[in-house]
Amino acid sequence: MASAPTTSTPAAEALLGALADRPGASAAELAAAAGIGRSTAGKLLATLAAQGRVERQPGGLRNGRRTADRWTLPTPTPTQDPGLPPTAAPARPADQPPRRLRSGQLRDLVLGYLADRSGQALSPTAIAKTLDRSAGAVGNALRVLAGQGAVVQTQAKPRRYTIAPADGGDHAEPQR
Repeated sequence: MASAPTTSTPAAEALLGALADRPGASAAELAAAAGIGRSTAGKLLATLAAQGRVERQPGGLRNGRRTADRWTLPTPTPTQDPGLPPTAAPARPADQPPRRLRSGQLRDLVLGYLADRSGQALSPTAIAKTLDRSAGAVGNALRVLAGQGAVVQTQAKPRRYTIAPADGGDHAEPQR
């Protein structure tokens, strides 16, 4: 079994030097510029990306064909004076997918969304579109939350949910 390439090799240094000269280049372009093999460049770039030393911009589709990923060095984050108020985190660009959530975070997002819209019966699809998440995953989270009593399914078809009453009073039964 082959081991992951080490990033302290002459090949890695040549690749990083080529990337510094050619930001936004593909793995094949960087391999040619660094004088290393394409497979070596691809493995090194994956390892460097996992370490946060390079950034990958995924390719897309053009005329039904996949385009090459592009690679850049990360931009250094400016240090902030501790005496200044913290700045807001930049909004996620529209072309980047949402970050992966940890276990239970989607349920918390869904529950918070329904709590902000108390009294409204919403479908998993409507919630998913607003949260920029999978409708299936939101539907699964709603089923778990309904089982825990945190939300109530108010309608069976199409499925709609609302936040459970805080007083523990009558829960709306699903319509059949």
